[in-house]
Amino acid sequence: MFDSLSKGQKMGTQAQVGELEVSLLRMFLTVVDRGSIGKAATAVDMTQPAVSQQMLRLERIVGQKLFARGRNGITLTRHGEILVTYANRAVELNDETLLRLRERKVSEQVVIGCSADVAFAGLVPGLARLQTIRPELELKIVVETCQKLNAMLRANDLDLVIAGPNDVTGVATSTWRISLHWAARRTVQVAKSRSLPLVLLDTPGQWRRELLDSLRLAEWEWRISFESPSLDAILSATQTGLGVSVLPMESIRMAKLICLSDAALPPSPTLEFGIFSGATLSNAARMVLEAVRTAVADTDATAHRQLN
Repeated sequence: MFDSLSKGQKMGTQAQVGELEVSLLRMFLTVVDRGSIGKAATAVDMTQPAVSQQMLRLERIVGQKLFARGRNGITLTRHGEILVTYANRAVELNDETLLRLRERKVSEQVVIGCSADVAFAGLVPGLARLQTIRPELELKIVVETCQKLNAMLRANDLDLVIAGPNDVTGVATSTWRISLHWAARRTVQVAKSRSLPLVLLDTPGQWRRELLDSLRLAEWEWRISFESPSLDAILSATQTGLGVSVLPMESIRMAKLICLSDAALPPSPTLEFGIFSGATLSNAARMVLEAVRTAVADTDATAHRQLN
């Protein structure tokens, strides 16, 4: 009968009976699995006539008998056996698609501008931990000069900036200080009678000027034995004994250095940071604020937050 229909008639008939529905295919597989319409109805908490109507509708859609009745109940016809394979594939693909789409979250990107001192203070690992906890959050960290960070923040190219509170135009959303400590390899000998070899971060920050000024005031002779803009390089040079450095406590512990608290060195400086936001602060950016607070706590710092 179906072969005698013209192309136009076939399309019209198909439109009338409808397309294959996943719910019908799922019920079909339940009937096959249970071995009878009655047992399938009980399994899905439906009436037997309702399930029978669904199977009749499925047969009308495919245009073939799917079940044959016998003394031992229903059995699959040849077309029913063919449909089992396709029904399983269709149901599995439907479930996989829905699972993927429903679990997918819209990623939120936060672009953070940082001065070189931020990496030195150990705040970047705290931000990286946030991305581990919230994988849908895309973090992009840009390390630039304070002048460039200012320009990028004004142009809305950055969501947040972490830098010295006096280095960025505007009012900081939060401010805090991180203490630095004199550190060296255990074998390094420090005495005021000899020139002090310094391993310093190559940055124009105020803390470096304060450090050198304090040495001059205390009448310590010093020389720079190593300097680099990289924290890893600073730690490596200090570990190998090239000189003494000033580092956050967390970095000292990680590098297995010792604090030179008994060397009569002048007080070490502190790093002061502020976090500045753009014109609008998204929920994702607020999460980064919390991550910074956590990072500050992890570096053993005393935070002085002035939240708006």
